[in-house]
Amino acid sequence: MIERLRITVLADDCVAAPNLLAEHGLSMLIEADERRILFDTGQGRVLDRNADALGIRLAGLDAVVLSHGHYDHTGGLPILLRGCPPPTIFVHPAALQPKYAKSDSSPHRSIGIPEPSRQALKAVRDRVVWTEAVTEVVPGVWCTGEIPRMGANGASETGFFLDSDCREPDPLADDQALFVETRNGLVVIAGCAHAGIANTLDRVAILTGRTEVFAIAGGLHLWRASLQEIEANANAIAARKIQILGPCHCTGMDAQSYLRVRFHSFVRDIGVGTELEFREA
Repeated sequence: MIERLRITVLADDCVAAPNLLAEHGLSMLIEADERRILFDTGQGRVLDRNADALGIRLAGLDAVVLSHGHYDHTGGLPILLRGCPPPTIFVHPAALQPKYAKSDSSPHRSIGIPEPSRQALKAVRDRVVWTEAVTEVVPGVWCTGEIPRMGANGASETGFFLDSDCREPDPLADDQALFVETRNGLVVIAGCAHAGIANTLDRVAILTGRTEVFAIAGGLHLWRASLQEIEANANAIAARKIQILGPCHCTGMDAQSYLRVRFHSFVRDIGVGTELEFREA
């Protein structure tokens, strides 16, 4: 059980304070009691500069968790691992697969782990933990591992592909989230929630035996979602009796606006420099 949890946003599409930089991507420092975990690394263009500006030391981390294998979550690995003893890195094996997004015309866009990040992982392969299944990162903090897609929670197609011709759909089996057991309740931290936030919350419920979630923070991947899809995701959130919701990154402005209107009392604006702190009242 974590007594004190602090989440600091180091990379995101928006900034929440002066003298910080934004990029399309996500990275969060998670401080769980005395343990420090970096959840994703952004593209790598702003990670170290924002950490310096916030007075945060990236050396001496206990762990790095990669939510999935897209460039905007893994690009900062070489910067992070440069010149310091490598922490344990938690990642699903499918994160290393080629990944593409379809363009209007070929060649289609490669969006997988950048080659420098791939080489950085290879260099510290003895420190890599593969997370097909639920895995404890540090005491009280867990990685979901692969998240089953339940048909009742919507379509499983991601719109991404495994081949450069964009013919073989990428199921994004590597998509995973963190959940933390705090005195307030469960806190779920999502990178992009490509599996769907409903499926993610169902996975956490199965793993913990608890249906209520105190807080959700991270990307919800609703930026291309229809109003019907946004409403369905909001219903899944409401069913968990969430008390704090911090959507960011790939959630999208339409979805964020909808969530603010529907859940205005507990939606938090998130951006680089935001701190969310959870401790027993």
